[in-house]
Amino acid sequence: MNPSLEQLRVLLAAAQADSFSAAARQLGKAQSVVSTAIANLEIDLGLELFDRSGRYPVLTEAGVRISQEAGILLAQSARLQAIAGELASGVESRLTLAIDDDSHLPWLGAVLEEFATHYPTVELELLFPLMEDLTEMLISGRAQLGISYQKEHPQQEIVARSLGGVAMPLVVSPEHPLAHKAPLRESDLQGARQLLVTGRREGTERHRFRLSAQVWWVEGDLGILELVKLGLGWAAVPDFLLHRPLARGEVVVLKPDFITQPELALELQWHRARPLGQAGRWLKEALLARVR
Repeated sequence: MNPSLEQLRVLLAAAQADSFSAAARQLGKAQSVVSTAIANLEIDLGLELFDRSGRYPVLTEAGVRISQEAGILLAQSARLQAIAGELASGVESRLTLAIDDDSHLPWLGAVLEEFATHYPTVELELLFPLMEDLTEMLISGRAQLGISYQKEHPQQEIVARSLGGVAMPLVVSPEHPLAHKAPLRESDLQGARQLLVTGRREGTERHRFRLSAQVWWVEGDLGILELVKLGLGWAAVPDFLLHRPLARGEVVVLKPDFITQPELALELQWHRARPLGQAGRWLKEALLARVR
């Protein structure tokens, strides 16, 4: 009995999908290949992993346990490959850091200055995809590192480490009808235009914090802040962007009676099985050191 990693990948895909055909589409294989691989694995293990009596195969109790162990083994295998790749790689000529929204650049400046000193010959590319766009860049290999808000539905291929949290006060312009309303109730926010960040694809993340019936979608927090100043809606904006607008009286912070101070977790992300070069590893550790 010696199940292969490929058999375990097929098992995990089938366990997570609704059917063997869905697993086959996910893996880019024929359904017969998936069915045969699982049948052979059951023979090798001497266990029935799926109950096939219904319309769709359902994991048995043994199948649930084996699929959990398969996930652990595959993660360890991916980690082993990544470590080996990192140890074998030298200094890469090019490194891409994807950042969810360019408003984060100010606090990144000191780390990037250090990076330029340590790796002056590395061509650094900074891209600013939003939400699911950033995840797709890491999965496809278009970017090696990503700084992103914590996803509601994280991808298994992506490793995420905390970079702390970002306070997101709700703000409006001083002339907005909500600016001086007290108490401020949920129904008040629901009845006023909300400004929300969006990526360029119709993903679920952009609806995550939707409260109002009327929304304007904006690509980036800096754009949202400018629209807030014009009195065109209310929004949650990172607090590090608000110091000057608050000091100048361009915006006011709302204090609804039904929520505390909103906060979003910030993460550093990279692909689990794709090795980082020497410069990428340095940048990863330098960014994580901010939290430590």
